[in-house]
Amino acid sequence: MGYFAILAAVIGGYVSMPPWIIAASALALTMLSYAEHADLYRRANDAGLHSEAWGTLLRSGWNGLLAAGGGYGLGILIALAE
Repeated sequence: MGYFAILAAVIGGYVSMPPWIIAASALALTMLSYAEHADLYRRANDAGLHSEAWGTLLRSGWNGLLAAGGGYGLGILIALAE
């Protein structure tokens, strides 16, 4: 599913969609990461590691933003190469 979110960003860049598609793809990637590791986040919160769990989720969002932004840029480059 994560690859589909990145592919959506690439296609969005290719067809010149507005840049908000980056945020939508990044949010999808972050939510997929949270859904995959929800049990670990819950266990960390129960253990009193709130800031570590929140920091991990923020870093996951940042990674999703970088992946979606890179995909969008790649889509633009592909469109320009044609």
